[in-house]
Amino acid sequence: MGRRALAAIFGVPALLAACWTVVAGKDLNWDLLHYHYYVAHSLFAGRFEQDYFAARTEGYLNPLGYVPFYLMVDAGWHSVLVSMLLAAVHSASIGLLYLLSWRLFAHCPPRRRTALSVLGAALGAASAVFWTTAGTSFLDPLLAVPMLGGVVLLLGARPGDAFARMAAAGALFGLAAALKYSNAFFALAGLVLAATLPAAAWKERAGAIAAYAIGGAVAAGAFAGPWLVRLDREFGNPFFPHLNALFGSPEAPPFMLASGRFAPHGLGEALAFPFRLASAEAMTYAEINAPDLRFAAAVLAAVALGLATLVPTLRRRIRDRAMAAGSTADAARLFSFFLISLAIWIGTSGNARYGLMVLLLVGPCCAYVLERALPRYGYLTVGALLAVQIAICTSISPSRWFVAERWSKSWFGFAAPERARKEPALYLTVEPQAMTAAIPFLHPASSFANLHGQDAATTGWQRLAAFGERNAGPVRVLGRALRLQPHGKPRADVIEAYNWTLLRFGYRVDTSDCFSISWQPDDGDALSRWANRFSVHSESRQRIMSLASCALTAAKRDPAEIEEERRMSEVFSRIEKGCPRLFHGLTAVTERIGKEWSRSYPALDARMETRSGRVILQHWFKLRHFELGSLADWSSADAARRCAERG
Repeated sequence: MGRRALAAIFGVPALLAACWTVVAGKDLNWDLLHYHYYVAHSLFAGRFEQDYFAARTEGYLNPLGYVPFYLMVDAGWHSVLVSMLLAAVHSASIGLLYLLSWRLFAHCPPRRRTALSVLGAALGAASAVFWTTAGTSFLDPLLAVPMLGGVVLLLGARPGDAFARMAAAGALFGLAAALKYSNAFFALAGLVLAATLPAAAWKERAGAIAAYAIGGAVAAGAFAGPWLVRLDREFGNPFFPHLNALFGSPEAPPFMLASGRFAPHGLGEALAFPFRLASAEAMTYAEINAPDLRFAAAVLAAVALGLATLVPTLRRRIRDRAMAAGSTADAARLFSFFLISLAIWIGTSGNARYGLMVLLLVGPCCAYVLERALPRYGYLTVGALLAVQIAICTSISPSRWFVAERWSKSWFGFAAPERARKEPALYLTVEPQAMTAAIPFLHPASSFANLHGQDAATTGWQRLAAFGERNAGPVRVLGRALRLQPHGKPRADVIEAYNWTLLRFGYRVDTSDCFSISWQPDDGDALSRWANRFSVHSESRQRIMSLASCALTAAKRDPAEIEEERRMSEVFSRIEKGCPRLFHGLTAVTERIGKEWSRSYPALDARMETRSGRVILQHWFKLRHFELGSLADWSSADAARRCAERG
């Protein structure tokens, strides 16, 4: 394949993605505001020992993957240029899908091969999950590129160049796993491609596996090793706070990695998952509406192809086509990798972003099965599926994952008052979204901690106390819900809700000392005005992006409330032990919500809470809950109750 062809294969998708991201608008996804920007800033600003759970558990993820975005934004690059460059890099996945399709359709005449390869790559890219994340700070579209590159290398390896290709492919998968740990499962699936090196003796295949493993280990050690060592030295857990049931750090609850938001329950749901993806409802496999017909179409085409082999005449035709096809071995290897990756993805999370590589790879695989099942109508069937998939996504799916706004010169529009920039403080946040993207706009000597789900009795709180003493500055609370009203104070119900958490740590909000951190995007320059002419998001997010901070004063809890919390903690712990299938051995801190009590479980995306004398387990992102019975049912230590699912 010549240079001009390669330039077109990768250049055309890059141009399309760069144009698309301008139309889609500047991304302000939940995770970006919560931790994407912060973890890289913390790395470069040396904030590791200065903050504590500032971005909750996500604040301790490997920050290297977020460094490119951070460096461009921190250097003052225009947000349009940053997004267009990221989108162009993300689009390399489409070019790699073309190269994979080119191998799959090697049995076709040149013009037909080119056309089907284009359709296969386009069908792979026809995912709302990909386009809503292209040009954003999400790692998923970025890390899909090295993984697909690794697949291309593995698929094209032959005995003569196997060692170099296998080592390079292992390094690409190792890089992806180091920067996002869930990709380690796909790296393991890559062993199938290494172990099935065509036309090779067993010693050559063993060498290929070894080269792949060595390349992956070296890359993972280089890009994740220093961070894992640092976490282990500081907390006694290299994956802190995850996998803590294994490492037992005293500063985190004993839970393992978990992402059960979209994971199927049981074999039946797992087998039906490809058809569930076609649903237009949000929270099916993604937080957004992202219907995907391609998996169901691939399953139906594969079934039709299998049934066709039962007819003798059709069986002979299929066998003859397979014998004439030089791509059969490549197809078998690629399908083995795809099916294993699909099973791993469904079994571990079912989360759309975590499985983006699978969502991309299904395109060439589906196109190949359709062409095999209906060879005379290959163009028509693949093209029709592509058209329908695009039509559904464009009519139903959003352009961005969470929030998007009009383009501006700076990515972030936080404008802190002079006192916030010149006076250090210990800032506490109590909301699930910590809004750590605002930290670089405050005094660099300030410390930050998120109290959501934290326990004041742990050694971690002693760290926070040391931060406050070292800064010798005030202690303040920071959050979006604190936004000041016209009378200059936050809403009374917000203050009450904040105090529920703050009182457990010995503080109360002082509404006489508050200031705003407003959102003021600088969108008056020529490039911003040009981009906003084409963007579908012309509004500013000033109201929902603005923050406020109030001083905190020392306060003591009512002894009766402390006793009530102790009693509720006993009840909640009893329920956790009595319902192991629901809680998976997890426990959490007991927190007050007005007159009610709760425990939050981020690993389960759920919260156990009381409601007028009854207890439920409410899933945050699913329209269902578990009825756990009344408080009276669980009042005695020897109570034996079954957890019944309702709703």
